[in-house]
Parts: sequence; C-alpha cells; structure tokens
Amino acid sequence: MKTFLDKLFKGIDYFTGILTGLMVLFVFLNVVLRIVFNSGLTWSEELSRYLFVFVTYIGAISAMRAGGHMTVDMLTSKVSPRLQMILYVISQSLIAVLMAILVHGSIKMVVQNVASRTAALGISYALLYSAGIITGVSIAILAIANIAHAVTHPDEISSIVTGVSEDDKGGK
Repeated sequence: MKTFLDKLFKGIDYFTGILTGLMVLFVFLNVVLRIVFNSGLTWSEELSRYLFVFVTYIGAISAMRAGGHMTVDMLTSKVSPRLQMILYVISQSLIAVLMAILVHGSIKMVVQNVASRTAALGISYALLYSAGIITGVSIAILAIANIAHAVTHPDEISSIVTGVSEDDKGGK
C-alpha cells in the first residue's frame, strides 16, 4: 500500500510540474504575442489563471504529504514527548476540521455554479471549485493518517513534531 501511495504522489508531483510548465508556456506565449503582434490570446490568460489555481491546490496536497508546510516548533520542541503528542494530535485534528469546512464551502460553490461558464474558455465554474473539494478531502485524509502514524509510533513523536530525524541530529 505504501508503494502505491508513493507512486501516486510521485505522479501528482509530475502532474503539478506539467501544469506549472503549461502555465509558464501560456503566459510566455501571451507576452510574446502582445509585444510582437500587439494582441494576445484571451483564452491563454484565463487558462493560465485557472492552471495557477490548480497548481496551488494540488501543491498543497503534495506539501502536506511531504510534511513541507511551514511549522513553528518553538513550543513543541521544548515540551515532553507526551505533550508533543497531544499538541500534534490537536493540530492535525484542527487541519482536518478546517479541510472539512473547505470541502463544505467548495461543495456549495460547485452546486451554485454548475450552469455558470467562464468567459473565454466556457469551462463550468463547478470544475474550478471542485479543486477545493479534492484538496480538502485529500489533506483531511492525510491529517488523519498523520495522527494514526503518530499514535502507532509514539517513540518517533519528537522527530515527527519538529521535523528533525535522528540522522539530522547526528550530523550536527
């Protein structure tokens, strides 16, 4: 199962890279067309904007999986492992709750905008707002999995909370 998830998230990372490359390509194309021909592609600007939204949302999932979101461990690094566990479970639970709020709001936006279309591309706004649903569900699942991992591996809590492994400590 772990190798499947590793492959899945590697695929998501590649997909994010492709979306970023397409976004850069379309913006560059639009800039060149505006400078050389004094006109741009309306759909290119809109597509770049929506690609940026998807890159941001999908990137947040990848960052959560990799533990790449910024954390402040001034307090947690100085308390006992038992209290670290409690604080970690609370923070991951808050993340899951906030993601549930994101999903709830995104579902409302999808339902409200099923018939609405974007100006240049004619894409349903429901598709754009669905990124919030995908991100919220994914990050909530990852937060719950983080809690399960911390509870089943309590001896690793200090490295989980501070992001410092035993290898990092030995090299200093």
